[in-house]
Amino acid sequence: MADDDQSTHRVQATLRALIDTIVPPDQWPGGWDGGVERLLREHGSDFLAWSASPLETAVQAADDAALRVHQRPFAMLALEERSAVFSALFDAEPGHGALEALITLTYQGYYAGTRQPAGWAMVGYTDIPNGTGPVDAVDPAGIDAGSLAESYDVIVIGAGAGGGAVAAELAERGKHVLLVDRARPVRNSELRGNHLQGKRTGRYDVRVGPHAGNPRVLEHPDGTTEVLPAEGDALAYGLNAMVLGGGTRVWQGMSWRFWEQDFRMASTYGVPPGSTLADWPFEYAELEPYYERAEWELGVAGDADSAVGRMTPRRRGYPMPAMPTDRTRDALTTAAHRLGVTTSPIPFAINTIPRDGRAACVRCAQCIGHACPVNAKNGAQNTFIPRALATGRTDLLLGAQVTAIAHDGSGTATGIVGVIEDAAGERPFRARADRVVVAAGAIETARLLLVSGLGNDWVGRNHMTHGVALAIAGDSPDIKETIGPGHSVATIDFVHDDPDGWGGGVIFDAALQFPYDKAQAGRELAPAPFGAEHKRWMREAPNLVGTMSMVQEIPHEQTRVLLDPVLTDRRGMPAARLRGTAHDATRANVAAMARHCADWLRAAGGGRITTREMPIAPQGQEHSAGTARLSADPATGACDPQGRLWGTRNVYVADASLHVTNGGFNPALTVIANALRVGHLIPD
Repeated sequence: MADDDQSTHRVQATLRALIDTIVPPDQWPGGWDGGVERLLREHGSDFLAWSASPLETAVQAADDAALRVHQRPFAMLALEERSAVFSALFDAEPGHGALEALITLTYQGYYAGTRQPAGWAMVGYTDIPNGTGPVDAVDPAGIDAGSLAESYDVIVIGAGAGGGAVAAELAERGKHVLLVDRARPVRNSELRGNHLQGKRTGRYDVRVGPHAGNPRVLEHPDGTTEVLPAEGDALAYGLNAMVLGGGTRVWQGMSWRFWEQDFRMASTYGVPPGSTLADWPFEYAELEPYYERAEWELGVAGDADSAVGRMTPRRRGYPMPAMPTDRTRDALTTAAHRLGVTTSPIPFAINTIPRDGRAACVRCAQCIGHACPVNAKNGAQNTFIPRALATGRTDLLLGAQVTAIAHDGSGTATGIVGVIEDAAGERPFRARADRVVVAAGAIETARLLLVSGLGNDWVGRNHMTHGVALAIAGDSPDIKETIGPGHSVATIDFVHDDPDGWGGGVIFDAALQFPYDKAQAGRELAPAPFGAEHKRWMREAPNLVGTMSMVQEIPHEQTRVLLDPVLTDRRGMPAARLRGTAHDATRANVAAMARHCADWLRAAGGGRITTREMPIAPQGQEHSAGTARLSADPATGACDPQGRLWGTRNVYVADASLHVTNGGFNPALTVIANALRVGHLIPD
């Protein structure tokens, strides 16, 4: 055997031995055969390129130590000897850089992988329940740029929750609509079964986009900046789904109404110094009929007789019964009662009974961040957009990025310009319209308006998401079943309950953790961070239990979306530059909710409880809002009460950018309700 071949063989043998030391074989395969070898083979030169240097370092260190202690290469040692060598290296290595990276890679291959790794079966996890026949929903192909009409009544930019709803409303009013989205058509099967590229857990090029070539810039409080690559970690980039249906394609479907107080936060609490807190230019009653429409037209399952159902005035119940109870809801409800706290099932935009020709939920374990295997999850892609297309008055243009809104310089938009990508490559396109509606998400909507030179100084300001409070039990009671949707029970007792507070927020059980996330948590919670004890803990320890809160964020005057002066995307558009600082009121709000989360979890039998307080996500999140907020006066906001951009005659916004405040709840139902309202109010 040639020297190079011998060296390659030795490195391969050492690497396999290292990985099988981290996850040793027993009645279940070791790490190498259980998924890591396949992951390296299929993606080692692709998104795993980061691991090459740490793996090389780890291999060399392991062989050097083995030769020094045992006078044999690492791969020739017995498992017990390998474990001792690895542990000694791990304990001695400052920062554990290369070995920590190797453990991470091993757990990614064994517990996440890209296709059902051995770790899933070992811990009793399955992505689709046995006997379930998947329904592989496919996006409509749409039209090509050569088939664009000479002109449209309305162009809607963005086919997510707001864009889908406003397009349906306008088309059913008789308007000729062009619905444009940068996403390419995908099958639901491409958006599930892959935890390394899922929206919530994705560490690499997330399947729902936005994909390479769409960077953002995060500006830190000290003025330094960081480029956020679109093909990198999903959480770090901002959890934005750029796919037909937007976030509703892969969401978990929590569908809450905002409270009456959420529409008059400034009047209720006052305006803290340094904030941009304001009241909405209309009351809850204005939106209530559209909330009702959103629940029935989207399809929401809930209990109208519960505390959640009674939390705001309503004229009609939910169209479907709430999700059935489970061990989590039963146990946390009992614990809440001991604390004098009321609970309710969570309202979900998920079919609990067959509806509109689609099946009921099969309780698959990977609802969050993934497409539904039976198309029971309701989003813009299978409700509003099909309705818009069914009118025969809507053209859907996919794979098309709008790079600017064309206008005459005096506030009248004439259409859009952009780039379309299909099998024939990339080419520019134009489309004309009498009106333009922007619904590209709070960050991208602000970016497009800024690039186009439209709107006033409020465009991009007031960016907010939600503060998040989280409590996790290191010693978890066995109450979290491996079923979906993943959340089950909520309390609203801490929403607007303190006149000196800042709105509080809903608290609910934390999401079911996927196997990889549990493995990562086990690096601190298990008896050992790797090896046989960690693997045994993965099999025997209950699913982790937690509670979390979506906390009202007080918008800060320094938090905004800007255009970066240097960095551009692959189409030449200036990248979004994101700046954010949490207001002290938000910090106090999150801290209070973290205490409530911990109290509830402790009452349910949780031990070794740790809390996390995350008052702001300046890079944006799936709940980003506020960057083109509504106002009765252009001096205090970007859009008038009907959603028309101040300073323009015919440009409207119909997404979360309009939110003046973002409530203490997931905002999607409010996005849809307000988009229906905007669509209804756009004049003929």
